Amino acid sequence: MRTDPVRRIAAVLGAVVAIVLLVLGLGAAPQTSGPAHAEDTEYAGLTITELTPSTVTSADGDVVRVSGRIENTSDRPMSDLRIRLQIGDRIRTAVGLRTSLMAPDSAFPIRTSPQRVSDRLPPGATAEFSVDTPVSGPDGLRIGQTGVYPLKVAALGAPEAVGTIQVAESRTLLPVLSLPADAQRATGFVDPAWGTGDARIGRDGSLAPDDSSPAALTMIWPLSASPQLAPGILGGETEPVRLISDQLAESLKPEGRLGRQLTVLQRLTGEDADQRVRQSLCVAVDPDLLVTVNAMTQGYVVSEDAADPRAPTAPGTGQQAARTWMADLRALAGRLCVIALPFAQAGLDSLGVLDDAPTTTAALDGAADLVDRLLGVESLRGPTLPAIGTLTARGRSVLAAADRTTAAIASSSVEPTVTTASGRYRSGPVAIQTYDAPVTAALGAAGARPVVPSIIPGWQQPELNRESPVSRRQAAIAALAYPMLTVPSVSAGEIGSPVTGRSAFIMPPTYWSPTVEDAQSLIDTAALLLASGTARELPLGELSSALPHTEQTAPLATPGDVQGPMAQGLPLTSSDAARIRANLALTAQWQTSLVGARDMVTTPQAYLAPLNEDALRAMSTPEGQDFERTRRLREERIGAVESTLGRMKKAVSLLDPGGRYTLASERSPLLLIVRNDLALPVRVRLEIDAPDALNVGDVGVQEIPPMGTRQIQIPTHASSSERATVQIGMFTSTGVPLSEPVSLEIYSNAYGKPLFWITIAAAVALVLLTGRRLWHRFRGEPDPADEDRPEPGAEEIRLAASTPYSRRVDLAREQTGDREDS
Repeated sequence: MRTDPVRRIAAVLGAVVAIVLLVLGLGAAPQTSGPAHAEDTEYAGLTITELTPSTVTSADGDVVRVSGRIENTSDRPMSDLRIRLQIGDRIRTAVGLRTSLMAPDSAFPIRTSPQRVSDRLPPGATAEFSVDTPVSGPDGLRIGQTGVYPLKVAALGAPEAVGTIQVAESRTLLPVLSLPADAQRATGFVDPAWGTGDARIGRDGSLAPDDSSPAALTMIWPLSASPQLAPGILGGETEPVRLISDQLAESLKPEGRLGRQLTVLQRLTGEDADQRVRQSLCVAVDPDLLVTVNAMTQGYVVSEDAADPRAPTAPGTGQQAARTWMADLRALAGRLCVIALPFAQAGLDSLGVLDDAPTTTAALDGAADLVDRLLGVESLRGPTLPAIGTLTARGRSVLAAADRTTAAIASSSVEPTVTTASGRYRSGPVAIQTYDAPVTAALGAAGARPVVPSIIPGWQQPELNRESPVSRRQAAIAALAYPMLTVPSVSAGEIGSPVTGRSAFIMPPTYWSPTVEDAQSLIDTAALLLASGTARELPLGELSSALPHTEQTAPLATPGDVQGPMAQGLPLTSSDAARIRANLALTAQWQTSLVGARDMVTTPQAYLAPLNEDALRAMSTPEGQDFERTRRLREERIGAVESTLGRMKKAVSLLDPGGRYTLASERSPLLLIVRNDLALPVRVRLEIDAPDALNVGDVGVQEIPPMGTRQIQIPTHASSSERATVQIGMFTSTGVPLSEPVSLEIYSNAYGKPLFWITIAAAVALVLLTGRRLWHRFRGEPDPADEDRPEPGAEEIRLAASTPYSRRVDLAREQTGDREDS
């Protein structure tokens, strides 16, 4: 009978265990549905098409709206498709602007309730969604402080035969400038008349911007492009302008990369534009871009092989676009701050390896002069802006030798023991303004063609291809706002304070490609931050004046987890530097040998300028992290210049007379013809190697006309009639060897001393015979040499007097013939 209570107890325990297991299972389900699948293959693609407001302010209400679409990219249908927002902790370091976009799902602890999008989504189908979420409050994002927050948009669904999982996600950043009214936060309001508290909290619970320490905002706006002029082409309009591709033709159009940027800058100079933003902005122009576009305005061709200066070409299509863009930029340059980037983004470390003072001057000081001449403005002589964003000891030496004592570089390139509020430091003779490289990376990620700076390590590189343009634009807006919204909790000089201090020096990648919407959003965000008091404009001119007075020292450093060559901008190898030096030296020799005049088509300097510029283009830093492409283009440029210099040597040549040359006499000149196929006259000299029996005179330096020939008479004196082999080489006046030496076999009608004495004896005999005849004639005596001649008869005398001369000659011939017959 005891079995019934036992059975009842067992049944009860079994039921309890079942209930416990069921509860545990239900409680565990949400834990596995999210982060467990963060790294799994996604079943769908999520695209954010709108996020409003892009910056949260108290004036925008308490709602954040995220709109977008989901596409089923799998081969199975999905059901119960929902969207939820997740937000992480406020970003406290600039590095977090990139790493938060790569953080695990656990880094986004605050989650909103999922909102249904679609009951069923077949393969290949899309579904639109729009989610409204409160900024504050328990049912929303629960944001209670200003700053920048990482935001994750997660799509949940149940693919067939899989179960409910996260099928897609998108990540971006949400800047919060101020917060709208909130009843819970209003409880923390303290009337200043009755006590002290957070002065930023309003009576209604709104939170004002933190303007206690405005950041000094200076924005650099790069206008640059990778070198496009084909290498090895001579200048001075003597050869068609040749480009390696027609990319610039598309980029310069209003809808192109560079055209879009001018569109936004034109808006910035309008009457309704924010003048404080305009004052804080400076356009940084690559003079190589200006040289290229200016050349395109005259018409150009596109090479089929960039490595071959003589490769076939096709007509370029961007002449009109180049003219329009150049005219628009000239108009803008007069109303905006303009500073020159190093020519062709030449790396400072490459300049240091090359160690050629004129080339360094052309890359730095000459760059500003080119910008002034091509834009018709006086550009700012401000800090050097290395494209790579770093400075090494060798690069610092290059700047010091060029008397360039200021620069702006990434904060990861210095390691100060004491930080400054201005973010400025001194390294030897160079004063440095620092900026945050992660901000640069976020700006480079925006646009149609994202660019990753080469000094950004892999652990700071989120997957950009998975994010929509709107998502990347939103992250760029937040990165721009970060220095203004994140007021350090520690004072400058204390451990943990940022290297950049309260400076907001914004330096996008030089090859960035924002859309018009991207660029305008950045401008609008800057205007909002300046108006809120969290930022103050600091024109680059003012910064440049203050920078030399920096005293706080900081040693240079290599950015963490970045290889040395990357941090140095892929500097020249010693062999490449040697080849470039040889090309530069040979070009300088040619420039001295060529002759310029008013009636010539160009000048020697303009004729050879592209070859000198090609040396700088060969030192261009990588556009992003494609180092192999940089190496290949470098090799092509160096090789093309070598090819052109070799072709110039062959263009001035001696025309070989055929190998055998006969002098009419022992002092007859040697005649040679020199041909010049260059566009300018060239000064040459001849070096002749002849045997002792043939004395050859020196004709000195001869000027050969362009695209023509000239005959040179070389004085000679042969002392023997023997054959002489003569080697004739030709050089420029500066010693550049030209064409191939000519070998001639010289023959002379000179017999030396025997011929001289025979000639003297013959002359003496002639004088004696002539004197003898005259002696007899003066004395009236017949000359014995005439005794065998008969006296003329009367008939002969009559005929001589009456017969014409021609008839007398004929009769004389007949009589002579008769005598011979007899």
